[in-house]
Amino acid sequence: MPFKDASLILQCPKCDTINYLDPFTFWNFKGKIKCAGCDAVFAYELKDGHRQAPPAETKGPHDKVPGFAQTKDWKPITTPGKVAVGPQAREDFQGKPIPITKSIRGKRVSGSPLKAEDLVGSVPKFFYSGNA
Repeated sequence: MPFKDASLILQCPKCDTINYLDPFTFWNFKGKIKCAGCDAVFAYELKDGHRQAPPAETKGPHDKVPGFAQTKDWKPITTPGKVAVGPQAREDFQGKPIPITKSIRGKRVSGSPLKAEDLVGSVPKFFYSGNA
């Protein structure tokens, strides 16, 4: 496999699995990556998204797993532990937004559930009253 300088894709030289490295976690990275296909561990270094050297096979344990991987025939690999879980907005988010009524600057916002009597058409009444 030819060495590609500006790539966040690691194609495993052993099993040809295509490992996509998430740019947010791998942009500036130096450590060990585990292939999602054959579990081989590679020493790897990226600076500003550019490879510093080709991947070199090494012994485990690995530091990170790829964000997504697929086989050469386009079948995705989604097994937990083989690829990283997707990033979440907040760890404490449980599916319902936190209702807010004032912005960080103290201005009124409609960031909470409103009833029909709180609206003029589809606009909150407090925007019309001048208290916004």
